[in-house]
Amino acid sequence: MILDIPGVSERRQSPRYEIELSVDLVLDNGSIVTVSTRNISSSGLQIICDTWVTDEIEPRGIQSHSISHIRLKAVTDLPIGDEHEKLYANCRLMSVQRMSQDEYMLNLAFIDFDNGSEQNLDKFLDQFQQKKTVINTYA
Repeated sequence: MILDIPGVSERRQSPRYEIELSVDLVLDNGSIVTVSTRNISSSGLQIICDTWVTDEIEPRGIQSHSISHIRLKAVTDLPIGDEHEKLYANCRLMSVQRMSQDEYMLNLAFIDFDNGSEQNLDKFLDQFQQKKTVINTYA
């Protein structure tokens, strides 16, 4: 039986915007690891990290064990206009891809937000939409 499983691009629920942000990931045990984003959307973010970080997230091996149970809290400063606003997002680890010997790409889906910070994410993403609209009107 062949199942029609959509590829990653078809599963995307919202546009992703490339940006590098420093993000603190709070693990279940209370440890904090710092990573960089590759892109962000209203439904999640993609991060780049090294083997040390993946071992902290899943000590048994992030590619050899199930990751569907892994929950992380992502904390970052979003540049909104001339200010920075905090984003506090509870996330689920969706997938892991090994990019090189010591580099991994992790996809995190937002579950919910703390301290009303979903509004900060919306304002942050609106900046990209406005830039995109401005570019399109001159094209």
